[in-house]
Amino acid sequence: MKEVETMSKIAVVYWSGTGNTEAMASAVAGGAGAELYSVSQFSGDVSEYDRLAFGCPAMGAENLEEGEFEPVSYTHLGAH
Repeated sequence: MKEVETMSKIAVVYWSGTGNTEAMASAVAGGAGAELYSVSQFSGDVSEYDRLAFGCPAMGAENLEEGEFEPVSYTHLGAH
C-alpha cells in the first residue's frame, strides 16, 4: 500500500528594496507551493508553519544566528 504524503504548510516571507528579492521569493514560493508574504503583509504566527523561508537583500555577511527560530524549520534567501 502506498503511503499518503501530507503537505507541509510553508511560508516565504521577504523584504525587497529593488524587486530582486521579491522576484526570487516569488519563484521559490511557486516552486514549493508556499504562501508568499512581504514582511509588511505577514501577520501570522510562525508556529503555524512547518517550514519558513526568509528573503532579504544581501550586501555583505548577514547571518541568522543558529537557534533564533527554533523549533521552526527555516531557510533564508539572499539577493543582490
